[in-house]
Amino acid sequence: MKLLSCRSLTTMQRLLLFFLFMPGLAKAQLGGSYTYQYLQLPVSARSAALGTWNVSTADEDLSMAWYNPAVLNDSMHNRLHINHALRAGNVNSGLVAYGRKLDDRPVNTWAGLMYNTYGQMPAFDETGQQTGTFSASEFALVTGISYTAGNLRYGTNIRLLFGQLENYHSLGLAMDIGAHYHLDEKRLDAGLVLRNIGAQLTSYTPSGREELPFEIQAGISKKLAYLPLRITLTGHNLERFDIRYDDPSNASATIFQLDSNQAEKTYFGDKLLRHLVLSGEFYFGRNFRARVGYDYMQQKEMVLTTYRGLTGFSLGFGFQINKYAVDYGYEIASVSGGNHFLTISADLDEFLR
Repeated sequence: MKLLSCRSLTTMQRLLLFFLFMPGLAKAQLGGSYTYQYLQLPVSARSAALGTWNVSTADEDLSMAWYNPAVLNDSMHNRLHINHALRAGNVNSGLVAYGRKLDDRPVNTWAGLMYNTYGQMPAFDETGQQTGTFSASEFALVTGISYTAGNLRYGTNIRLLFGQLENYHSLGLAMDIGAHYHLDEKRLDAGLVLRNIGAQLTSYTPSGREELPFEIQAGISKKLAYLPLRITLTGHNLERFDIRYDDPSNASATIFQLDSNQAEKTYFGDKLLRHLVLSGEFYFGRNFRARVGYDYMQQKEMVLTTYRGLTGFSLGFGFQINKYAVDYGYEIASVSGGNHFLTISADLDEFLR
């Protein structure tokens, strides 16, 4: 048998081997078992409208680099991105970012600040007496870089994480490693990313450090030839197949409570679909886009047994006004309502012409 040496492998083959073996080294975390959960929130109106997760779309939208640093490309050069979200409970969040291409090199960079502020909340002592108010906030300072080699791009993000809850503080460091492949003649894009590799440097309490929400994501986007539509399918939490949540209050969804006469179900279809987010983006000329997304897992976990509604769906649109791109997204987070997102971005070179 002839063995391949590492030197004989192409860059693409090395990346594939790395991503294949990485799940065996990773420990999955779900639900409330990790810290810095704000890293899982949408960071733009477009991503919110497309179901949050998208690691394969690479165009001028700088916010997509938050999910996969390998989508950083030349069209993001000198572009400014500002997003703000209005969430339930007076929670405010957003992202401010800027992209830059390095001169005469196939390298693109970006930097940004993500923020979440939770306003003022009442504080109580151990007897239940109100003692005043306190605030809470979370921030992520991110910088990333990508390198292009033909149809393949790969990149990395570095995030400095900060959380503050009353007088408790936490500091963390996280990294993303991603790859993106583009086939122009097929109108096809594919992405693969390892998100949130890192650690909590200082914890909120002396009880010990918590784990970060590491996960593997992969996606594929196809722009149809005879219809102005881009379809994207993204898989998340791919390092672990079973990510079902056993809700004791919902007998129809319970995994473990089986009577002696009931055969154990495998729930294969349900387990598979919980990993998938499907989205579509319609292009009406150069200046208007309409978007819709569907997250099966969010729908299953956030609906009521008596009322399903449109939980798990998201929608939005984007249009161009002079030098500005304006995007709106609405995420139906639960049967009680949703979250609104507004993004304004611009190519700063347009103001210099």
